Amino acid sequence: MQDALKHKNTFRADVARGIRDGKGGIDKKTGIIYGFAVITKGEARGHGLEIDETTLDQAVELGAKSSIGLKSRFGHPNMSNSAVGTFLGRAKNFRKEIGVVRADLYFDKTAYNTPNGDLAGYVLDLAESDPDAFGSSIVFDGEPEYRLNEDGTRKKDPATGKDLLPLARITKLWAVDVVDDPAANNGMFGAFFSETVKPSAEMTVFLDKFLSNPEAVEKTIAFLERYSLTKEEVTKMELKDLTLEILKKERSDLTAGLSGEGLNQERERIISLLDTAKAFPGTEALVYEAAKNGDTSAVLLEKLKQVRLGDLKTKSPASAGPGQDPAQGAAKTHLERAREYQKQFGGTITEALRVTAEKRKQ
Repeated sequence: MQDALKHKNTFRADVARGIRDGKGGIDKKTGIIYGFAVITKGEARGHGLEIDETTLDQAVELGAKSSIGLKSRFGHPNMSNSAVGTFLGRAKNFRKEIGVVRADLYFDKTAYNTPNGDLAGYVLDLAESDPDAFGSSIVFDGEPEYRLNEDGTRKKDPATGKDLLPLARITKLWAVDVVDDPAANNGMFGAFFSETVKPSAEMTVFLDKFLSNPEAVEKTIAFLERYSLTKEEVTKMELKDLTLEILKKERSDLTAGLSGEGLNQERERIISLLDTAKAFPGTEALVYEAAKNGDTSAVLLEKLKQVRLGDLKTKSPASAGPGQDPAQGAAKTHLERAREYQKQFGGTITEALRVTAEKRKQ
């Protein structure tokens, strides 16, 4: 991110941790944390910048300009999350100590009852439980100040031979937010991040690491330009370019129904259905249903067999009883029904006897 501030001058400083007097710097009755670290000297991890004494002086000067103090929020709001429901209070009394800027955090009464719960009480409890882990990060406008030789070239680190990091120069302070390092699995506030705050914190870490590569923005823009051009070319493709060969390769499911081969297959299926139904007069409704549902002739044959079997069982004459005219004929025997079934459908007599057997009454 060495050159990123030329294009986007608002960014977040690295997390500064600790409370000067430990638990003694926390007043839960009045809702004040005294002497918490705001920004520390050294490399701004993930930002490609370095904080020096001048940076610390600028933070103190700009922090003192606000008569009511700088706003402080729970986590950094960004593109994936707003500041609504995260306001904690105001940071006041900025002062510089050895390698660090400190301030006092005055909790606002609204921070005890937010849409995300009692943030003030929770932060105060955690600060008291582990004051060394209490972290904050400033949001500021700034620009890099490159360290140059007399000939205008960048100064290099004698140990590594790489360019020295540019120094961070603050032009405006926006906020001092209470934060944790969301990249850590068991961070100070990891268990308390709500479903709205947690994605914001995680995205912030990702973007900070992503933008630490000086070429990240340029590479992203180049990718988006290539994607846009490719999409435009595809959109402008004319119908005349869509040949049958392309369709067969890309959408065989569509071309199967449109080709002559697909039409021939459907015609053969219908003919097969009609041929199967010839031996079963009066079954036009079943043939129509089979054609509509896409059934094969084998499926239709099974349905026709079931219908005819039912006819054999229900249309057999009743056995003669007292007072009944014997001329009406006696009921067909099981063997007679089986032979009739075998004559019509083929197969062995054993199979015909099994199919035509009547269920026993319970």
